[in-house]
Amino acid sequence: MKSNPMECLYCQNNDTLHSLMIEIAELSVSRVFLFKEQTYRGRCLVAYNGHVDDLNLLSEDRNAFMADVTRVTRAMQKVFSPAKINYGAYSDTLEHLHFHLVPKYVDGPDFGGVFRMNPKEVYLSDEEYA
Repeated sequence: MKSNPMECLYCQNNDTLHSLMIEIAELSVSRVFLFKEQTYRGRCLVAYNGHVDDLNLLSEDRNAFMADVTRVTRAMQKVFSPAKINYGAYSDTLEHLHFHLVPKYVDGPDFGGVFRMNPKEVYLSDEEYA
């Protein structure tokens, strides 16, 4: 692991993190966030509680983490009924294990292609986030 937990967005749980996402749940070994940018209606992120930068570094928690990811996608399917959910696990610049969970809709943005990380197009009111 190369990164320092003292400089990690998820470990520090700082204002930068909360300007981008809303924490909505704590699961068995992770936390769930709703992206404030909602081009992809229902987009969430699941971040592992410990500071590791790759799934292959988990041993005992690996199955629990993937169960958390699965739990979130099942909830997303129930609430938003997307045609598909895209999974993205990138740690190029933010070295903390996390999965982007991006619902895709047949007539929605980028269906059939790769989702954009931060399109900065759709933001909701506080009531809509709630």
